[in-house]
This record gives sequence, C-alpha cells and structure tokens, in this order.
Amino acid sequence: MSTAVVSYVLNNGPRPVAEATRQRVLDAVKALEYLPNEIARSLAGQRTKTIGLIAPTLANPVWARVSMGITDVVSEQGYLLIVCDVEDDPEHDAQYAQLLVSKRVDGVVLVPTADATETVKVLRRGSVSVVVVEQDVAGASAVVVDAEATGRKVTEHLIELGHSRIAILREHRASLDSWKRFVGYERAMSAAGLAIDDQLVADAHPSIDGSVVAGSLDAAASLLSVDPPPTAVVAHNDLMAIAVLHIARGRGLRVPADVSVIGVDDIESARYTEPPLTTLPFPQRDLGRIAAQQLLDQIAGADGDGHTVLDPPDVVVRESTAPPPKS
Repeated sequence: MSTAVVSYVLNNGPRPVAEATRQRVLDAVKALEYLPNEIARSLAGQRTKTIGLIAPTLANPVWARVSMGITDVVSEQGYLLIVCDVEDDPEHDAQYAQLLVSKRVDGVVLVPTADATETVKVLRRGSVSVVVVEQDVAGASAVVVDAEATGRKVTEHLIELGHSRIAILREHRASLDSWKRFVGYERAMSAAGLAIDDQLVADAHPSIDGSVVAGSLDAAASLLSVDPPPTAVVAHNDLMAIAVLHIARGRGLRVPADVSVIGVDDIESARYTEPPLTTLPFPQRDLGRIAAQQLLDQIAGADGDGHTVLDPPDVVVRESTAPPPKS
C-alpha cells in the first residue's frame, strides 16, 4: 500500500479511498499506535498550528479566564496556545510580539497594556494575523466590551440609590478602555445633574510586584481622605474595589452604611468579600472565545477586519452598595 493512500485516509483527501482500503489503514494505525507528525504537517502546509496570547497579567483572574476561552476554541481546531504574560509592563508587548513572530505563530490575540498600534505593526510586518482585545486599533480586527456603557451602568446604579458624591478609582494606564469607562461615569453624572469633584478622581498604579490590589491602596486611601468624603466609590475593576474595601475597613468605615463600593468584572472572589461586592460582570470567557474564532477565521482567509462590540450585562447587586448615609 502506498504512502499516498495512507495520507489520503489520515487527511480525509484530497482523493477518495475505497472503504475496505480505508478500514485496513485505520486498523494498522490503531495497531501501531501511530501519531501524526504535526511538525511535518505544519512545514508542508506553511502553518505551525500555534496561536499566541499577549496578556497584561494572568495574576488578574479576568485575563486568565479570557485565556481559557481562547483555549476552548483553538484546541478544538488542533492549535496550541502560547501565553505571554507581560506583567503589566507596556514595553514587553512589542518584545513578546517580536518573539512570537520569530516562532512563526499563525496568529496572536493581543490584550495590550498600552496603545497597541506599534505592537500590531510588529505582528503585521511578520505576516502574523492579529485580533486586539479591549482596544480599537485602526485597521485591526478587535473584540471589545462597550467600556463607556460599562462606566455609565455602574455609576447609574449608585445614582439610583441616591448617591451624588461619587468617587472613581481609574486604571493606571492611559488606555482607551479606562478613558471610555471614565467618559461613561462623566455622562451618567451629567445626565443626573451632578457635579464631578476633581478630588474624587484617582488613578491606581500597580505595586512593584504587579499586584493590582496592593497598587490601588494609596489611591483608595486618597479618595477616602477627601473632606467631605465620597458616599460611594466606582472602581475600574473588582481587584481595585477590594483595595477600597480594605482601606475603608482599616479606617473604621462601614460598607455600605458609610460608603458604597462597586466594581467591574465579577471575579469569583467578589461574592466572598466582606461584604460581598456589587459588580458588573465582564464576559471574560466569551470574550476569549469570540476573539479566538475571529482570529481563526482571519487565518483561514476571511475577508476584512472583524470588529465585535459586546454590550455589558446588568449590575449584579450584592451587599456593598446601599443608599447614602443620612446627614
């Protein structure tokens, strides 16, 4: 039996094989415990069957679950996922992009820590397909959650409870996502006829070891030190909200009796904080799945740059938000 016939059976083509012959090949494969040589297949097909993920930090469970969503899709198609954790260092984005180009990956899902324009250029110069998550880059495929709607929804929840002195703890990076959430906050306040006190806007920076919670403590402390203090705090994500809960508890403030706190993401630990955290869920795994499928479509030769905008879900109300204290 020729090697060509064996190849036709194992690859389902390109030529038909008689059923009796096909069965003989499959029986032999089973008896010999044959495993296909994926490297040889890749070289012949000009594909490595590998996908790269460049993520800010997998210490943040959000990006870990996005990674799981990507794996859900690419593994079904026989792809291997290579994960690059840049540890919240924007300079590492392009460095890892160049490394992945050198590894001849077929595509990259990019979750940038800063403006992704240059990183996208590096990948495209290397003829690598790319989908950007949570940032719009001119001419690049992207999957984003409507960040402005997210900022508006969490702020409106507090306004509906009767809060007017609402602080916001922003992400340290000057990312489009962070800026758009702040715009949503501003618009919700404006629509309610509420003024924004500049003292109630703070930016959090990661600690030296990259911890989001530890890096948010100083900013949270500054917000809760303003006189008069805010009656509610919007945090960019749940990890930052946990920092606010920690500072409030250390200062003898009761949540939500003295100050309400709301986050974004609905990470697993949000329901186990004290008190359980009110938050807006971030469609983490779905975001990864959509980005991965968009990338595989692009690798397969789909026309155009896909762009998917997901609407944020409704706020999950727990025990960290309540009407403001009576004066």
